[in-house]
Amino acid sequence: MICIRCPLGCRGKVITDDTNRLVTFEGYECKEGKKYAETEAEEPLRIFTATVITESKISPLLPVKTNKPISKNKFKPCMRVLAKVRVKPPVRKGHVIVPNILDAGVNIITAVELLA
Repeated sequence: MICIRCPLGCRGKVITDDTNRLVTFEGYECKEGKKYAETEAEEPLRIFTATVITESKISPLLPVKTNKPISKNKFKPCMRVLAKVRVKPPVRKGHVIVPNILDAGVNIITAVELLA
């Protein structure tokens, strides 16, 4: 696994148990690498991106994203929620479309501005 937490890009080896809990890791040069290895092994987090339908004739789809990383296992449930969302312009970049999606403490926000 290549760590992306700092510019070193350490190549590390991670060993997990049957429940994906970190047992041991090696090859990381800093403590950020250990945190990265634990997170990637146990619950990988990513910024989630998608599009939602708009009521705009100019732009029928609006790109959205999470305002902070969310567990990868929540991506499909997020898609189910967003499939029901319709956005009416105008909206500014960073506008919260779905607050606290799936009670994960993460908001879905607009990635661009939609004026008409």
